[in-house]
Amino acid sequence: MRMRLCAVAVAIALPLAFSSHAATNEDAFVSGSLLVLPAPDVAKLRMDDEKSTGPYRYGVGIPTAEFQITDKNVRNWTRDASGDWHWRFDLSSPGARTLDFHFSTLKLPAGARLTISGDGKDNVRVIDASQLSAEAYSSPYIAGDRASLQLFVPKGQRKAAALSLASVTHGYRGLFESAEPTQKSGSCNVDAACSAGNGWHDQMASVGQYTFSNGGSSFVCTGTLMANTGNTTTPYFLTANHCMSTQTAASTVVVYWNYQSANCRAPGSASSGTSLSRTIASHNQSGSTLRATNAASDFTLLQLSTNVPVGASPFFSGWSRSTTAPTSARGIHHPAGHEKRFSTDNNALTIASYLGAAGSGSSHWRVGNWEGGTTEGGSSGSGLWDQNRRLVGQLHGGYAACGNTGADWYGRLSQSWTGGGSNATRLSNWLDPGNTGATTKDGYRLGGFFQTTTDVTVSDNATVESSLTVSGRTGNAPTTLRVNARIMHTYVGDMKVDLVAPNGSVFTLHNRTGAGADNLYQTYQVNASASVANGTWRLRVNDNATGDTGFIDVFSLQF
Repeated sequence: MRMRLCAVAVAIALPLAFSSHAATNEDAFVSGSLLVLPAPDVAKLRMDDEKSTGPYRYGVGIPTAEFQITDKNVRNWTRDASGDWHWRFDLSSPGARTLDFHFSTLKLPAGARLTISGDGKDNVRVIDASQLSAEAYSSPYIAGDRASLQLFVPKGQRKAAALSLASVTHGYRGLFESAEPTQKSGSCNVDAACSAGNGWHDQMASVGQYTFSNGGSSFVCTGTLMANTGNTTTPYFLTANHCMSTQTAASTVVVYWNYQSANCRAPGSASSGTSLSRTIASHNQSGSTLRATNAASDFTLLQLSTNVPVGASPFFSGWSRSTTAPTSARGIHHPAGHEKRFSTDNNALTIASYLGAAGSGSSHWRVGNWEGGTTEGGSSGSGLWDQNRRLVGQLHGGYAACGNTGADWYGRLSQSWTGGGSNATRLSNWLDPGNTGATTKDGYRLGGFFQTTTDVTVSDNATVESSLTVSGRTGNAPTTLRVNARIMHTYVGDMKVDLVAPNGSVFTLHNRTGAGADNLYQTYQVNASASVANGTWRLRVNDNATGDTGFIDVFSLQF
């Protein structure tokens, strides 16, 4: 059996090894103290994983004895000529693929920042007060087994800063990058950018990969941003009860948005079975509050601690609590913690108990066989949408995998709606706060989002445009206008792509780069403040060669 029913918490208590010396220049750690953490028994962890019936574990927590940095702890504090304060500490967990940090206390006054960096370009996380919603904080992870923690505090603010590091997750399984074939998602998975996903771009934008810690281990699952009948942007996030069911675990959640391939890798190919760099996960956020959970239909509803970053272009997924079986279904998920994938079932779902025969119970939807793609560990908690693009359930488990026609089971949203009969065990109070009695709800975007999905053919040696009318805005466009372009084309190096503003200003987004790669699926940021916001915006595509054609699939703006 590939999928899991319940989490297995594996705690380890290991002695700490401290070293007060600075590391060498060769190690790229040139100042501060170095904390060397004891290595976990990875061989034993892998053996435990083979027998596990829990969610996909990628790391194990190593306690740090509440290592503290306070105003009174002067060790490693320095002061520059401007009176600003700096603190640095270096850490190593030998052999780790990733490191993430769990702070029991992290207080940053205005203007302060904590930077966590590892070796390599773009391997850095910068945290400031705007990202903190509670005293405890779990960081997004960095690649590699070494990190430098650097704290900057403006003059006169040192007494307001505090940091207490409770544990560090030693990631022994690669998530974003992996050199081990056994740690890669199956090649039969279908990228979100493939043609099977055409028309499902909104739903894809609602799906996020997330990590969390529980009982000394760290795991990865998938969740979905949910709409509510109040049409608010409250970030309700639906996942599985077997992934998490306690506030302790919920507080450690880190969600990664837009981790998906820009191109369609042919299912079954070697490239489709290769994990991609974490740098394409454009946005993340930390922390959540447990709102409701129930084991019977295996759901957990979280409220994320901060609003979803506007730059992630979030979509709040619509849903249906209808008891009528969908005639077809789609799944969107992160298998093995890797990039976002798309699964297709063209047959009607059946009602069943978990892992039971069709018709033997009513708590779950049964997917008999995926015609396209599959699910894996890490897909747990991911959404299932009906033929109307409304979410109807979340993944509990099953037998599906590359190379077989096994079934999967999803907890039914219609069963989760009333759940255990209380606010803490049902969805109704949260997704229908006004008690409207709605059985369906369509999804929506943040205010200021405009999109067209009307296809425009891109012919050889031709210039075409997709038009989008913006209304209801005041003043000029922002300096950080986000432009999303999805262009299906068999040779992206043929194309020049421009954004044309209502005042005629032209912004070049793509200029014949990428050679023979298929398809362009990118989000760009432009300073369009010289143009009024309202009016007709155009995405102009110029094909400069023969032999390869395509079409503009999606054009959207986020103000």
